[in-house]
Amino acid sequence: MLNRHNFFLLCSILMLLFTVPGFAAPQLKIEPPAKQVATGKNVVLKVRIEWPPTEGPYEFNSLEPKLENLTLVDQRQSQETGETVSQTFLYEFLPDRIGPAVIYPFEIGYRKSEKGVWRPLLVPEHRLKVVSDLPFRIALIGSGIVVGLLIAIFVGLKQWERWKLRVAAKRVPPVDPKQEIYKQAEKSIMNFNSPYPKEKITHWSDQFRTVVETYYDVSSVASPADILSFLKIKGIPAGDWNEISRIFGELTEMQFARHDISDYDLAKLQRSLLQYVTSKIIIGAL
Repeated sequence: MLNRHNFFLLCSILMLLFTVPGFAAPQLKIEPPAKQVATGKNVVLKVRIEWPPTEGPYEFNSLEPKLENLTLVDQRQSQETGETVSQTFLYEFLPDRIGPAVIYPFEIGYRKSEKGVWRPLLVPEHRLKVVSDLPFRIALIGSGIVVGLLIAIFVGLKQWERWKLRVAAKRVPPVDPKQEIYKQAEKSIMNFNSPYPKEKITHWSDQFRTVVETYYDVSSVASPADILSFLKIKGIPAGDWNEISRIFGELTEMQFARHDISDYDLAKLQRSLLQYVTSKIIIGAL
């Protein structure tokens, strides 16, 4: 026969085997609302119930929670199946006024079948504080003002830059058409290429004469001597007349020379011509 101690142990084992499965409950997980919420902002409470798929389906019934300073505006539920099965309840509340607010404890009932016994899952109490949304509005308005000012300053600076460019463009004197002649002569003297030195000198002489005639408004003059005579009558500065006379003299001397002209002499003459023409580009017409 079993003694009293062994009999009690056997009864305990049998109770564990046959009664515990009947009391197995799904697991309750809660995402509580924020502790502080502004007026006009929704308060959200999320309740998630999970259980293994091997337990089969459950039926749920959520009671509407008792509230203080809150109004229930929406209640939704959804189910997901994966490694675990979950039933999610989403409650949305709207604060009534500034002050403390309470979601009192409430129950979500569950059972295995239509004839099963309803068992409760207790959702605990949640307390929160409803505050004015005025600081948020002020911050939002302030941010809008700052952004507006920054945009206005940016647009204003752009308009200012455009205005300055227009004023500067109006102040720029019209381009002297003579300047293009000087630039073309400079490029021509610099880039003209020929295997014959005297051909180079003749070309350079034509470009130099064109610059002098353009700069001093010399017209209907055929020879360097006539140009120099015209400039002397016109009364240009003595230094300018001497420089022009010197260059014309070097061009004429090399053009009619009977000996070969060295590369050194050609390069020196070219430098003198470019120096003179470039000075007219910088100084501009009289």
